Amino acid sequence: MPVPYRRTPRAAEVGQAAYLDIVWLGADRVFYGGLLIIDGKGQPLEFVHNQVAAPLEAQLITSDESASGLLWPERMVRQIGIPLLTHSLFDACRREPDLLVCLPTLGTPEFCSAEIAPSLPFAQVVPPQDDLPMEWNWINTPPSSAMRATILSQELVRRGFTIEPFERLQDALRLVYPQASWNCLAEYDDA
Repeated sequence: MPVPYRRTPRAAEVGQAAYLDIVWLGADRVFYGGLLIIDGKGQPLEFVHNQVAAPLEAQLITSDESASGLLWPERMVRQIGIPLLTHSLFDACRREPDLLVCLPTLGTPEFCSAEIAPSLPFAQVVPPQDDLPMEWNWINTPPSSAMRATILSQELVRRGFTIEPFERLQDALRLVYPQASWNCLAEYDDA
């Protein structure tokens, strides 16, 4: 007689979640981005990365430091750069995930819904802060209970793969782009 045990739901075994992270390093004026695809057990299946440089200020118009950001304000650079890089990652990805997950640093849910606009279930994970627990918020319409994305998201939360894949993503970006000014990352986190 076999020993009984808890089996991973089939949808979580074959399902794939894509974790998206975009990092702005102001010192480099570059966005670095990655898309990590994992299965329901947290095993990596694919990693795609890219970078996008922000437009340089028109040095011919002024050399006055106080005019920095006048032609390309930070808000505009983010509104254009994040979707551009995100869509390049989507285009380079060879797999078709069931679920897309991002952090609040990517943008507001409204921005993500309008500008990132994936056609698959899209969630934003808010890391725990002080006494507040981690939050899993759906950016677009939550998947129905019959969809693989629902079972996959529950399995990822159960196994603790909510924030940890983003740590792997950041480590991978640091490895792939060693020339980047990663010590300036706190500047992005505070934005």
